[in-house]
Amino acid sequence: MLRTRFISALVIFGLGVAGVTAFSARAADEPPVAAQPKMETKARSEPRGRLPNFYGQVVSEKQKEEIYSIQSEYEARLDELVRQIVVIKAERDAKIDQTLTPQQRKEIADLRAESEKRRAERRASAAKAADAK
Repeated sequence: MLRTRFISALVIFGLGVAGVTAFSARAADEPPVAAQPKMETKARSEPRGRLPNFYGQVVSEKQKEEIYSIQSEYEARLDELVRQIVVIKAERDAKIDQTLTPQQRKEIADLRAESEKRRAERRASAAKAADAK
């Protein structure tokens, strides 16, 4: 049983590292999201977006449209930065994992499995309580 978990954990880890490596390599070959041509979209009858807290109470319709326009300008840049953060964190975590011994990796995998089991039990308990109401 433990050997199976250990092998499963190693396979999952290997797939994760391979995925990060492939994702990083593919991401390096692709032009940044901001450089890609945008798809044509239909003009909406209403502006789409979300105003910062409390702005809706004080800004005019014209200002809302300007704010939505500004938000859309920055959206692609922010999405690219978030993608980069995900890649960097995955690389960091892979390097951290490489510092562990096989026994430590096994212990970490066991602790994660136990944590997920407890989390699933809590979710099931909360769902049962919600159904009882």
